[in-house]
Amino acid sequence: MAALENLARGTRSEAGPRHTRSWQAPQDMARIAIISVALLLFFLPLVASAAFGFTLPGQGFTLDPLRDALAGTDAGAQLLTTGKLAVLSTLGSLVLLVPTLLFLHLKAPKLLRFTEWLSVVPYVVPAIALVGGANLFFRQVAPGFLVSTYSLVPFYMVLTLPLVYRSLDAGIRAMDLPTLWSASESLGAKPWQSLLRVVVPNMRTALLGASLLSCAMVLGEYALASLLLHSTFPVFMVQVGMNQPRAAAALSFLTILATWLLLASLTGASGKRGIKNPTTKGGSR
Repeated sequence: MAALENLARGTRSEAGPRHTRSWQAPQDMARIAIISVALLLFFLPLVASAAFGFTLPGQGFTLDPLRDALAGTDAGAQLLTTGKLAVLSTLGSLVLLVPTLLFLHLKAPKLLRFTEWLSVVPYVVPAIALVGGANLFFRQVAPGFLVSTYSLVPFYMVLTLPLVYRSLDAGIRAMDLPTLWSASESLGAKPWQSLLRVVVPNMRTALLGASLLSCAMVLGEYALASLLLHSTFPVFMVQVGMNQPRAAAALSFLTILATWLLLASLTGASGKRGIKNPTTKGGSR
């Protein structure tokens, strides 16, 4: 009887994994197929853009279109200006939204639905309507404001509002904010100390994600800068593309590659820091 029971157990134990493997095999194949199609759709346009931008008929690989497009231009200054706009817009969005969301979560949670709906408005209002309304307003209040390139910063803050808002809101919801804030106050911390020493360290991932999304959107934004007649790097690429499409394709590929490397390096640095901190704490104990 014992032998029969052991045999039955062995049969059941073998049947289980076989059944599981037979069930998981189609799922694994489906995952591989989906990932392969996604990678193909993502990388194929990049490869085609690079092949078109860095080759000439009968010559093969060459940098001549890119050299001709950059010769005698101020592309470096425009790229630097776009980088400054991205940094300023990101900092402005974080300074504005982090305290606002903390106040809403702690003091007015019933308003969160309204503010979440309000954050989607930039997706509804076209860029030309936003620029037209702001132009009429600032023409009466501050006529020289829109002349400066840095006048794009508030427009970019509005444009990136939906992405930054949701990233920060998700980071706040992931932690027990009322408990952390009450504990910090019970220990005698002031509000700014609770913000900088308790809340911000727990929102590091959300802050990084919001910053990356904001910078990536600003680095590729064309409509607002063009409507306000400011010269940024995306505007320069569009102007180059009107007469030199191969150079525009090469610049687009290099811009996408540089942006991707920047985001990957920042994400990797954040991940290493997050792994290093628990080890340091464990060692100190």
